[in-house]
Amino acid sequence: MIVTLAGGNDALNTVVPVGDPRYHDLRGALALDPGAAHDLGDGLALHPSLTRSKSLWDDGRLAIVHGVGFDGLDRSHFHCMDVWQAASTEDLSTGWVGRWLDLGGSDPLDAIAVGRMLPLLARGRRRSAASVPLGPFEPPGAPGLEELLVGMADRDERPPLGTLVAASSADLYAVADAVGPVVAGTAEVEATAGDGLAASLGTVAALIDAGLPTRTYAVELGGFDTHANQAPVHEALLAELDGALGELCDHVAGRDVTVVVYSEFGRRVAPNGSAGTDHGAGGTVLLAGNVQGGHHGEPADLGRLMDGDLRTTVDFRAVYGGLLEGVLAVPAADVLGQDAPAPLDLVS
Repeated sequence: MIVTLAGGNDALNTVVPVGDPRYHDLRGALALDPGAAHDLGDGLALHPSLTRSKSLWDDGRLAIVHGVGFDGLDRSHFHCMDVWQAASTEDLSTGWVGRWLDLGGSDPLDAIAVGRMLPLLARGRRRSAASVPLGPFEPPGAPGLEELLVGMADRDERPPLGTLVAASSADLYAVADAVGPVVAGTAEVEATAGDGLAASLGTVAALIDAGLPTRTYAVELGGFDTHANQAPVHEALLAELDGALGELCDHVAGRDVTVVVYSEFGRRVAPNGSAGTDHGAGGTVLLAGNVQGGHHGEPADLGRLMDGDLRTTVDFRAVYGGLLEGVLAVPAADVLGQDAPAPLDLVS
């Protein structure tokens, strides 16, 4: 399962090098109180909002990959997000999950993106994930239109393009039939959680419980572009992430569910003049659930900054490779290409 933190999460205040005296000097007023953070040992700690994540860490169900990114990062939200979701700095036409879908299978439920937009990561050349909105999910239209749509799903005696359209319509009804009754039962959760991450992961939990054949889910939490007034905004966002992630992981404890949490880039080490931080480089990836718990990669070295940024020490494709081989059981090179780095051993 994939959680996108859109906007550029501040890695340095997510997993905090509290044991490095340079941290407080460099971060100034944005430096966190070491006594309030959750100690991970080795001079590192989790943001105070990540209480349930600390419990996952203690249980061996949280992995932290430090210094993740890619060469040539240009600090553009749009370009960097496309690179992360495509798993390529060159070809941004398909996503890495979409290319996995292209490898085989035909079930429209193989991958689901929760929300009204289909992210790039879920788009392949031949196949894409199903997009499932929060709330009731039914095919569109009044009874008369529905009858026409059902007719369009009939693939008999059609030219190639017509067959493709019919197959798409048939997939729509197959997804609606499987997902509709499940998400209808999450109405009470959505009423209290709104359209935030808790509602999205609550929907995912219900779909997992329903025994769907889905291998990959994708959700998003935005708001991480903290150029101004970062401290309270970041605290609230991480609390939202922590609560929703902890709830899901406890719900599926003992099952083979792995969650990866990433953002398109980190933030600058030094604060700006608006009590915030600007776009940076090296980031942190969190993995929860069925994982090889502990630290992976090299924790931030504040004595070796690159142009005021945390260095990138782990190619982000190594994380994806670990998920492709450890969760989806396909060779990483089949999706990421032969030049991809060796996959990290992230899944237990």
